[in-house]
Amino acid sequence: MTSIVIPPPVTGPGSSVLRPSTFDMPVPTAGPPIRFDHVGEYAGFVNHSPHRVLHKNKTYPTALHLLEAMKFIHQPALQERIRTCKDVTDMYPLSANLQEHVRPDWGQVFLKVMEDVLYLKFKQHPTLRALLMRTGIADIIYADENVYWGEGPTGEGLNELGKALVHLRERLRQEGEN
Repeated sequence: MTSIVIPPPVTGPGSSVLRPSTFDMPVPTAGPPIRFDHVGEYAGFVNHSPHRVLHKNKTYPTALHLLEAMKFIHQPALQERIRTCKDVTDMYPLSANLQEHVRPDWGQVFLKVMEDVLYLKFKQHPTLRALLMRTGIADIIYADENVYWGEGPTGEGLNELGKALVHLRERLRQEGEN
C-alpha cells in the first residue's frame, strides 16, 4: 500500500478546517486468503492444537477440550472427565456418549462459546496471537473437509472456524493487540 501525505488543514477568516475526505484514501486490500489445517505454519489455529488453555483455574489440554467441556456446564463431573481426557481422539467418543447431558441452549450458544475459547487460547499464547495478527485483514480459511467448521471437500463449506478466527483477530485489534 502506498503512503498518503495529508496536507495541513486549510484555514482562513470565516473558514472551517478542511481535510481530505477519508473516501479519497486507499483501502488496504486483503490479499489472498490464509489457508490452514493441522500441519504447517498455521497449525496452531486448529482447535485441537497442543496449546493448553487455562479456564477458571483449570488447565485444559486443548481448546477443543474446553469447548467440549462447555457443553456440560451444569455437569461438573462430566466436564472434568473431558478435561482430563489425555488424547483428543479419545475425547470425541466420550463427548458423543454424553449427548443426553448437553446443555439445552448449546445450539444457540456454541459459536459464541467457540469464540470465547479461542480468545482464551490466543491471549494465553503470544506466539499464536502474533501469528494471527500478522494475517492482516486476509480471510482465514480452515482447509478441512468438514462442511461446517471448514471449507468442505468442494470449497463450499461454511468455514465457521475461519470466520471465528477473523472475528477474534478483530476483537484483539480493537483491544490494541499487535
